[in-house]
Amino acid sequence: MALELDDWGGSGPLLHFACANGFPPETYRKLFTRLATRYHVVSLRMRPLVPGQDPKALTSWRELGEDLARALKARGRSGVLGVGHSVGGTSTLMASAANPGLFRAVVALDPVLVTGSRLWAMRLMKLMGRMDRAAIVQGALRRKERWATREEAAAAYRQRKLFRDWDADCFSDYITHGLVPTPEGDFRLRFPREWEARIFETFPADPWKLIRANAAPTLVLRGERSAMLLPDALARAEREMKRTRVDALPLGSHLFPMEHPRETAERVLTFLDQLPPVDVTAH
Repeated sequence: MALELDDWGGSGPLLHFACANGFPPETYRKLFTRLATRYHVVSLRMRPLVPGQDPKALTSWRELGEDLARALKARGRSGVLGVGHSVGGTSTLMASAANPGLFRAVVALDPVLVTGSRLWAMRLMKLMGRMDRAAIVQGALRRKERWATREEAAAAYRQRKLFRDWDADCFSDYITHGLVPTPEGDFRLRFPREWEARIFETFPADPWKLIRANAAPTLVLRGERSAMLLPDALARAEREMKRTRVDALPLGSHLFPMEHPRETAERVLTFLDQLPPVDVTAH
């Protein structure tokens, strides 16, 4: 399965951005625009956005990392700057761990990493074959899939806590690109809810095992109010990966790249500015 890389423009070193579950890449347009002032920004068109892909074919997030590595290697790329949000941050860390040299550096924005009692509870659910009953999976499956108009969807979404603090441009981009017209004249979710649920369902039993070997210089940035990446998991990320530092974005939730796209871009650019220059004489 050959997946496409969408090109968001810019010049300079290649920067790949891996998106969060449920959100098409256009949702991050404002963030991409700022990053593209310094880098050539691309993003993998994930399986859920490719017509005809079966959600049940996905068995682990390891495969999401493999998809990313395969797409970059097929184009002869190495030393890429890997940035990702949520699931995208986790899968980028996994791709880096499994493919030394593929990434020159990694920035994981509120990656999905759990530890302690949360991890043990999830392992128990997986062991019992009950991950499909997890609240986050069931919530994705219950999402309203079709709307009469984009305006109707926007009015409903504005009432939800999830979208409450979003930047206005990011919200508009999500409404415009996250819903697509149907032959019947209404609109449906572009990112199928069955896929969103399946990605949540296939979270690995030991995410730490899959990212531990990441040796690229790494920044893990947490939203200060994130309910997904908790402080204990943030601290463990710093311990597990040897060249990793961690930080927090004030006032941000798990979706801080959509709430504070400019501030997020500046954090990414500042970290990448501090990387040692590439030694071109070594090639």
